[in-house]
Amino acid sequence: MPDLEHSENEYDGFDCVTQEFKMFIELKSRNTHYDTLLLEKKKYDFLVGKANELGLKAWYINSTPDGVWSFLLSDVENLVWEEKWLPVTTEFANKSKIMKEVTFLPTTAGYKIK
Repeated sequence: MPDLEHSENEYDGFDCVTQEFKMFIELKSRNTHYDTLLLEKKKYDFLVGKANELGLKAWYINSTPDGVWSFLLSDVENLVWEEKWLPVTTEFANKSKIMKEVTFLPTTAGYKIK
């Protein structure tokens, strides 16, 4: 994607955008493969809301040892939200946990791109 632009700040809530392909993108890298991939409700709401505001489509892309899956969030149906105790941040030094609302996206609901 020749016009792919990375977010300016590491804490912007998204990772990159391409106007040419109308994509607003969040990238995740997982060290372990799971058949369902976690997505926080707060992240989902931000991605979909901001993408709509910008006239783009929200994409959630996950890399695992078994491949790379992309999810066009507007196409994922029947999301079930549940509360889970999860780390406050993904920083390994901080072991504190809080309750987060999450869903698990089955890899079959996405597109395997690699």
